[in-house]
Amino acid sequence: MNVTISFQKVCDKAINFYKEALGAEVKEIAYFRDAPEDSGMDPSLPPDFVMHSEVSIYGTTVIMTDGGSAPITGDYFSLMLAFDTAEEVTAVYNKLADGGNMIAPLATQFWATLCGDVQDRFGIHWHICTNN
Repeated sequence: MNVTISFQKVCDKAINFYKEALGAEVKEIAYFRDAPEDSGMDPSLPPDFVMHSEVSIYGTTVIMTDGGSAPITGDYFSLMLAFDTAEEVTAVYNKLADGGNMIAPLATQFWATLCGDVQDRFGIHWHICTNN
């Protein structure tokens, strides 16, 4: 199973942000301009929008696109990242919080040495903790 995120017109920006903030690696990317004329794709879609991409974030493939339906208000999900050290948690939390919103500040929890929640500048909710 893979997660798919529709960024609605900012997928390239999101991919570049995750490359910088998380060391994400683009495994595959196709733009609407790459679709054959007889593909049935909506010709009004901007050619530079991302039709499909596969991005590896800490070994997990995340599908990212500019396509898909409009966001549904009230949908809730988060992507979890777990690290071995509090220093790694702090660094990633701060990178994702840049331009975003801190939902739960980093704190010691009974299940983890350090844990917190942040919504990045693209509205994606991240739950970031130590492995212990």
